[in-house]
Amino acid sequence: MTKERISHIDLGAGIMILWMILGHAFMAAGFTSPSVQRSGLTDYIPNFLFFFMPWFFYKSGQFFNKKNRKDSWSKDWRKLIQPFLVWSAIGYISYLISLVVYDNFTFRNVIYLVVRHFVLGGSIDLNHPLWFLLTLFGVRQIANIILPYENDKYYLQKNILITLVAYSIGLGLYCLNCRFVPIWIANGSTGLAYFTLGYCMQKYETKWKLFVPSLFVYIACCVWGFPGIDMHSNYCENAIRYVVSLPASFAGIVVFNFACDLIAKYLHYLSLPFEKIGKYAMIIYVSHGIIYGSVPWIIDLLHCTLTYTCALCVILGSYVIFLPLLCILSQKISDRGIQDKIQKIQS
Repeated sequence: MTKERISHIDLGAGIMILWMILGHAFMAAGFTSPSVQRSGLTDYIPNFLFFFMPWFFYKSGQFFNKKNRKDSWSKDWRKLIQPFLVWSAIGYISYLISLVVYDNFTFRNVIYLVVRHFVLGGSIDLNHPLWFLLTLFGVRQIANIILPYENDKYYLQKNILITLVAYSIGLGLYCLNCRFVPIWIANGSTGLAYFTLGYCMQKYETKWKLFVPSLFVYIACCVWGFPGIDMHSNYCENAIRYVVSLPASFAGIVVFNFACDLIAKYLHYLSLPFEKIGKYAMIIYVSHGIIYGSVPWIIDLLHCTLTYTCALCVILGSYVIFLPLLCILSQKISDRGIQDKIQKIQS
């Protein structure tokens, strides 16, 4: 028996995952292949959703329930680490093929650089976005240990303290800027801060008393500039903007979730397509890196020289072709798994 979907959450996930893969396509089209010639077309997109990665941590925190450590580990291993391992393996195979194409099949490239990138960056070449799964797994295990239960007398105060401490650690590592410190320690600390906010603020974010000031803060961010963090690298322009990014991102998340809730309720015809995409956010997330990472070396294999615009169209076209097929396959596998469980219960 599957859990009931929440429309405005699926809507938000659909918008955010589309925003993410579009941004990755723009970057990949311009910087990942020597065969892609820049045409002068700008790859800048006004980042009104500068809080999109904090949103994913926040969303996970919203639905978090403390469990015993064994159950927590087992559930998160199945949902996060298993897809991480499977899609990392697929990414690694694609990476090896690209080395053959570029005639760079050496021990350093095949083993050393891959292990180094995994240890320091938390992901495998040709599928960089998977860092999020590994980081989120760690965040959830730590949260299960240190976050207070909902019936705790100082529930809100403890969560706010954990948020500030975790974010301060991320800020400190940003200021330290040591290339030998694994990135996942820094983005894990920052991710834990947003995760904790989602855990403790889920009951308040739909209230007008929180929405109105959040709206003013978000508008101010749009006017002043977007103080977002590149959460993978834990990078921001400067320490001041890093500090500002926490309240700014929280305000943006509140406004975004509030808007999604209204759209899902009153403009369902507009919401429905994004909800369907949001339902498959996980499979889109784990697979899209393979697509935008593989297109450049395939272009080289075919000895094509493309403009920036053409390369972007090829990547987006590949999204349109392959991502829906992977979603359908994922749904069939999921349905088969549910049927098997029902049969086991009945027998």
